[in-house]
Amino acid sequence: MQKIIIIEDDYAIRESLSEILSMKGYEVLAAESGLDLQNRLQDFKPDLLITDIIMPDKDGIEVIIEMKKTHNDIRLIAISGGGRIDSESYLNTAKYLGADATLKKPFTHDQLIQVIENLLPNK
Repeated sequence: MQKIIIIEDDYAIRESLSEILSMKGYEVLAAESGLDLQNRLQDFKPDLLITDIIMPDKDGIEVIIEMKKTHNDIRLIAISGGGRIDSESYLNTAKYLGADATLKKPFTHDQLIQVIENLLPNK
């Protein structure tokens, strides 16, 4: 079973993504921040990580940079609805730093599943 980590500070979005991915047969670990992830990454060896960009404590850009240094084989999807600047700017930065794919919020579950299936074709 392929493993996915979701890092999303919005509880409703985090739970919705976790539920849909679990129903699709993925083993899912959901974290509310990049700091929360650090404590849980040791035991859960993910194939893919989905991270929001704008989060308190540690943002998704920091998560992407760290993952590329420490877990270079993990596939990364960055998601954002924007913040002080438009989401496209954040997502372009994420792509430049190593995200394999980006999705602008709001996106559909079908859009997310299609991106995941493209990145993890061996399901």
